[in-house]
Amino acid sequence: MSRARRLVLTALLTVLLAPHAPAGGLGGPAPWRALTPQGTWTPTTPAPPRACPALHLPATWDVRASVLADVTGDRTPECVLAVWRPWRNWPVARWSAHPTPITPNRDARGDSAHVAVLRPLPGGRYRELWVGSALHQPVTTLTVRPDGTLVTLETTYRAGRAAAAHALSEWRWTGFGFRLLRRVPTAARALTLDPLGRPAVR
Repeated sequence: MSRARRLVLTALLTVLLAPHAPAGGLGGPAPWRALTPQGTWTPTTPAPPRACPALHLPATWDVRASVLADVTGDRTPECVLAVWRPWRNWPVARWSAHPTPITPNRDARGDSAHVAVLRPLPGGRYRELWVGSALHQPVTTLTVRPDGTLVTLETTYRAGRAAAAHALSEWRWTGFGFRLLRRVPTAARALTLDPLGRPAVR
């Protein structure tokens, strides 16, 4: 066999036997994509909102995400938190023999997911403005758009707080709680904003 043919055969074997990179690149993080007002996804870059200052929170709170933003529309920024904490029933349950709607809203560890809106004060102190009941669709992370719209990624209690989300939801403050604006199916683990103030995930 001539030297030229040996070189060609060696090159061919190298290509055939070399390990293949996974589809879509070399296995790096997925690209960021933003949700448009029309409900479609488009490539984007992240532009995270302001971070919440350090607060002296209860030791039982597992804070999965926090942002500093005016979610209530009073022109004063609040700390908005995605929190998992030990499940507690509604106080009215003590006078009823029937289970409340939030009874199944907890994971195998007995924790439930909540959205908390806190007013940060000097020295790490805070005042609770609103802490919601145990969520039916537990939140893994959240952010707040420039117009005050709360954006959450949601999973299931069975999957757990570290699981990938199956939906993105947008909410508007009503004065005491949040009203759902839209819910879009998606698979994602990270959530932030993009330079246009749109929710961005990957």
